[in-house]
Amino acid sequence: MVSGASGRVSRALLVVALMVSAGCKESSPPPTTPPTAPARAARQPPAEPGTWYRARLAYDGVGELPFFLHVPPVGQNGRAYVVNGDETADFQAEWRDNEITITGPWAYTSMIEAQLRPGNKNLEGTWTRDTPLWGAVVRNFLAVPVPAADPRTRFSPPGAPAGSPATAATPINVAGIWKFEFAAHKEGKGRFEQGPDGVVRGYIKPGMLGDVRFLAGNLQPSGGGAKLGLSTFNGNAANLVLADVAADGNSMSGIMSLQNVWNERFTAKRSDDFTLANKVHLKEGKTTVTLRGFDKYKGKPTMAIIFATWCSSCNDAYPFFRQLYATYHAQGLEMFGVAYDLNDDEKINNTQLEAFRVKHQIPWEQIQVPCTPETWAQAMPPEIEGWDGLPIVLLIKPDGTVPVVFGGWLGPATGADGERLRQWLEEQIKELVGSAGAKTKG
Repeated sequence: MVSGASGRVSRALLVVALMVSAGCKESSPPPTTPPTAPARAARQPPAEPGTWYRARLAYDGVGELPFFLHVPPVGQNGRAYVVNGDETADFQAEWRDNEITITGPWAYTSMIEAQLRPGNKNLEGTWTRDTPLWGAVVRNFLAVPVPAADPRTRFSPPGAPAGSPATAATPINVAGIWKFEFAAHKEGKGRFEQGPDGVVRGYIKPGMLGDVRFLAGNLQPSGGGAKLGLSTFNGNAANLVLADVAADGNSMSGIMSLQNVWNERFTAKRSDDFTLANKVHLKEGKTTVTLRGFDKYKGKPTMAIIFATWCSSCNDAYPFFRQLYATYHAQGLEMFGVAYDLNDDEKINNTQLEAFRVKHQIPWEQIQVPCTPETWAQAMPPEIEGWDGLPIVLLIKPDGTVPVVFGGWLGPATGADGERLRQWLEEQIKELVGSAGAKTKG
């Protein structure tokens, strides 16, 4: 069963996607590309009482999104968790007789509701995610008991019992950097690692969105080429990538599905020297931005963050933003958050924002801009263009000019790529604070 993919979502996403400008200048330095990392041993989840399941969500018109789920014994409430490659995503499980509810640590609804079938011990039910952007998304959920979270079996062959290895010997290797071309988000970047058993891990960054994080899956021989299946599920992100890889291992084509609401075709080619340029910038001739509530920060070096509490990449970025604040606030840096939670109900907005503040222990001011998915683009600062996702970071000088703008984020799944972005941002902040301090002393 699928519900909640409303027309307002399609219109809002189309507006956002079409705002990408092909001629935008890069406002962050092109990162250098390190050699491809060698394949690492498969991650071994910790042993805890309970049952491992190979779970899957049914994505209409696309396929099934598989993931490994561990739940506590029947009748024992407590921690459940999902393994996506190097990520362990925590949930809370509550049993009521033979029914289980599994919820994630989000400020909005993300919930698995399932029944335990006494005959085969399967869990059957639904996963529901309800956010302002995409509304209530409901997907059928089925989980089959397996001995362990074996990464070789994440994408079991069609018709094979759960836990059957998905991989066989194949000379094709997809490890390395890939340049993607998406139907709507245009240019993108992917980086993968591959083990000798065909287990693949990595990330994909479509356009100026954040990274599609902690993808994990398998490469299976198919004809003269191979089929690549990658997925991730943490209650917020529920992403599936299916691709056909050419026999030479240098190109692929397929589909990426985000919650089965946004399904986007792509092609990709291996490109070990490819870097994805930042296309978020101020419009030509503009040097300042119009930000609601910013007047009190005029005259101070400020990092302004445009975000949403439901945004995966924003949640990934905020721990680092908090580190920056702890280091540079004493040197004069101010931070200021502007949230677009796509709800015009002030009470709901304030509740979401407070939950986000508590979760990330945020000491700086944050405000909400009331808007809906239909009015989101119009509510954004009109001077910014080239964006198609959040967060957007602006570094603002005391005189109000904006020397640095960039969009999207590279989270913990991106390894060295994310580290270079964090180092670059910190260098820009040092320069911002340093130049402001020098002028004050002068």
